Amino acid sequence: MDEEFKLREILNIRVVKDLASRIKKVFPDFDDRGFIKSIGEKIDTLNFGDRSKLIRKVLKEFLPDDFEKVTKFLTNSLGPELVIEPGKTDWDGFINVSLSEFIGDYGLDHFDISMKALYEMTKRCSSESGIRPFIRKYPKKTLALLKEWTKDGNVHVRRLISEGTRPRLPLCSPLRMFQENPKPVIELLELLKDDSELYVRRSVANNLNDISKDNPKIVIDTLKKWKKNPTKERLWIIKHALRTLFKKGNKNALELMGYFEPRISNAEINIISKIKIGEQANVNVRFKSLTNQKLMIDYVIHYFKSNGKHSEKVFKLAIKNVKENELINLSKRHSFKQMTTRKHYSGKHIIELVVNGKKLAKREFTLQ
Repeated sequence: MDEEFKLREILNIRVVKDLASRIKKVFPDFDDRGFIKSIGEKIDTLNFGDRSKLIRKVLKEFLPDDFEKVTKFLTNSLGPELVIEPGKTDWDGFINVSLSEFIGDYGLDHFDISMKALYEMTKRCSSESGIRPFIRKYPKKTLALLKEWTKDGNVHVRRLISEGTRPRLPLCSPLRMFQENPKPVIELLELLKDDSELYVRRSVANNLNDISKDNPKIVIDTLKKWKKNPTKERLWIIKHALRTLFKKGNKNALELMGYFEPRISNAEINIISKIKIGEQANVNVRFKSLTNQKLMIDYVIHYFKSNGKHSEKVFKLAIKNVKENELINLSKRHSFKQMTTRKHYSGKHIIELVVNGKKLAKREFTLQ
């Protein structure tokens, strides 16, 4: 996707027309033109979440008031199942997010029918948001079914288990029950930790990373067990799951992966004193290692914000095994270009060198 890509544009009038066409084929009485017109009048002004709500609302208006019959129409209208292709995303398939959320909106009194629909929908685009209302209303029943699905032959079904139970799933309200007690989720992740597909294992790591924000000790204790005789793939999960704790400088998380108190001297970090917004600048780091050691070398920028306060952001510089008396010189080009995810403001900024979670040197600079 190019730099101008906006998430909301995934749900557009073209994919709405395609959805209407597919529903019309299985339900000839469907007013596809009225459906398209009702959505087309409003969709361009809305964000992603509100576009999905609009599609669900209008679907409800144009489909019969019989949930079982409606679910059959929606399920029969689905396109072909997804095939995993590394680096490729089927953006058109995101219309199925609206369908699974429709099930979450209107199917809470029809558990079995809804679960069968979500099972089929997740094979086209993850039903992670659609299943969450059922987790809240029927936690034991839903988790028991998800446990059965850990053995399913379809990779998208298995990934739904780890993605749908994430306590802090992006674009969704949190599952507070799992923020308070994540153990039921960890029991499911235990069954997926050695899944044959990276697609699933990455989701397992992301779930654990979510859990670590509220329950770091539980995650570290879990990963200590997983680290006994681990495969290369499981080591990747462990490292990826700890990324937030690494950024926070959590000592136990760092030591779990072999990053101990750094023994270095003459630590320096440098950047030019004045930088214009939109420019790039070199971040230069220099220090001497006093022993053989494994180092995670990061830098933190304290961005000056519009409210006059600073907000920290951690950036990776290098991971190195260094030798005693080795001189380390590292450099990285850092962009201060305005982004949709980060807006820069004029004012005093601070940059710090962080090695194995320990802050060792800092420098002030001005963005103008």
